[in-house]
Parts: sequence; C-alpha cells; structure tokens
Amino acid sequence: MTNHLEFKERLRTCPNLPSSPAVAKRLIQLMESQSPDVQEIVDVLSSDAALTAKILQLANSSFFPYKYKVTTLPKAAILIGYNGILATALSFTLLQHLRKEGASGLHLDLFWRRSLLVASACRAIGDVCGQKETEELFLAGLIQDIGMLVLDRLNPDLYDTRTLDQLLHAEVVAHEQETLGVTHALVGSWLLTDWNFPSKMCIAVQLSDDIQPFPTAGGPEKFYNCLGLAVTLTGLILTNATDEEFLNHVDLAETRLGLDPFAFALVLKKLKGIVRETEMLFDMNSHSEANLLQLTDQARTLLSRRHVQLATQLDSLFLQNAIPGVG
Repeated sequence: MTNHLEFKERLRTCPNLPSSPAVAKRLIQLMESQSPDVQEIVDVLSSDAALTAKILQLANSSFFPYKYKVTTLPKAAILIGYNGILATALSFTLLQHLRKEGASGLHLDLFWRRSLLVASACRAIGDVCGQKETEELFLAGLIQDIGMLVLDRLNPDLYDTRTLDQLLHAEVVAHEQETLGVTHALVGSWLLTDWNFPSKMCIAVQLSDDIQPFPTAGGPEKFYNCLGLAVTLTGLILTNATDEEFLNHVDLAETRLGLDPFAFALVLKKLKGIVRETEMLFDMNSHSEANLLQLTDQARTLLSRRHVQLATQLDSLFLQNAIPGVG
C-alpha cells in the first residue's frame, strides 16, 4: 500500500499509461473557451476520417431525431453539441487504442460493456430528470472507470481473474483500496485533471462509486447523483439482480433524484434503446440486452405489486409500447 503522493509520482513516471488522444486533447482545449468556434471544431474533427464518420453516424441516430439527413460536419457539430462530440472523440479513439494495446489482468470486454451501460443509463436518467446536460452525463458515464486502465498498467496482477470477480464492482473497489490504498475512481480523477478536464467532470468521476446520495440542491450534486444511480443500475443489470435487491434500489432512485416508481420505470424503458444505439455507434456487443429485458420485466412486476395505484400506468407503459424480445 502506498500513500497518494507516492502513487501520483508513479503515475507521472509510468511510460505506458493511456494518454489523451490528440483530437480529444485539442477539443478539450477548445472547451476552455466560453464560446468555442464551430469551424475550429470541424477542422479538428476533419483530421480523422474514421472519427468524422462516427460523428455523422451519431448525428443521424435516434439520439437526435432531426428531420433531414445530416451530411456535413458543421451541421453535425451544431446538432450534437460540444460535449457530445467530445464524448464520441475521446471514447472512440481510446477504444481504438485499447483494442490495439490490450490489457494485463483487466477484462476489456467487461470494462467496455460496463462503460457503455453506465453512459447509456446516465443519458436515460438525465432525460427523465430533465437534465439539460445529457451529453455531459453520457461522457461522465463513459469515462468513470478510466482509472482501471491506469491501475492495470501500473499493477498488471491487480485484476487477476483467478482471485477477483471483476463483475462484482464493489468487490473490485474494495480490492483496489486494500491492495493499493487508492481506488480507480480517485486515480481516474487525477488522470482527467492532468488532461485538463473540467473540474465538475473530474469530481463526478472521483465520486462515481460513492453509494451515499448527495443533497439534491439542483446544482452539480444532481449531476453526481445521476452518475451514481447509473453506476448502481448498471451493477443490477450485469449481475441479474434479485427482486429484493431491485426493490432496494427503487428506493435509492427516489432518495437520490426524487424519481417515483413510474419515472424509474421510464428510465428502464429508455435505457434499452439507448444501449442498442450506443453499441452500434462503437461497434460493440455488450450482450446486455437479455439482462435489460429481464430487468425491465422485473420493474413492471415489482413496482405494480408495491404501488398498486400505478399498475394501470405501468401496464400502459410496458404493454402498449411493448419492448421487443431479444434478437
């Protein structure tokens, strides 16, 4: 176990840590301006043909139900917004890097499955909560585990699957703390600070595994609570939570964000479609659709049982607008 100063020194001297891709780094620099110039953004994106294609794909997805097909980067940049472009640029280029470099003990498929689910849950929760910064939430969800990439580089045996079940995220966090004296959330916030990310994003990543809700004052606390609930919901999906576990987290949604059972059910309904779109965008197959379908069915059954007065509304939500079966 090392203290934080020693660990930060290891970060500075480690030669093979993930670095902010050049395109993302330039976009982060532009973000520091109060009013980034659209043409500058377009010029940066145009330097990467593959990324340009992904931006246009995103602009024409169901995330942005624009009436006409988007065929130019300037129009896509205006439609998607700055944080949406940054999220796509950073995640797409990092994913390319990781597919090339691989990992030591970290289960990369599970890492990206979890990242995509948290990001998708952030977007769904933000939509239902009326958050204007859904793209910023999506980005926070996508990178909240980035510290795991750092720890995997620094300690190749840390995530050894023979002794650690990486699917159980709370156990992973506890293992990091016991072994190193730090967690990937804290290390991720250090890395993002080094990349000059906005302080709110760095704090959100640092607090992402905090199970305690923050006071709902309507400021950044609500942003942090959205991310925290998304992390919790992802854990339920990936581990096929029992009915009892699920009911406990329905209460958490109400505590963190004031989401009543009907609103929480709406989050689940939105989540399935968002996950599918996100996976298509990043050419990923998270194998999470079956889990989502099961969880959605649990939500309707359990919430109807617990809140009889909402049964008719819930049936209307899930039966009239039925979620298709897997496949």
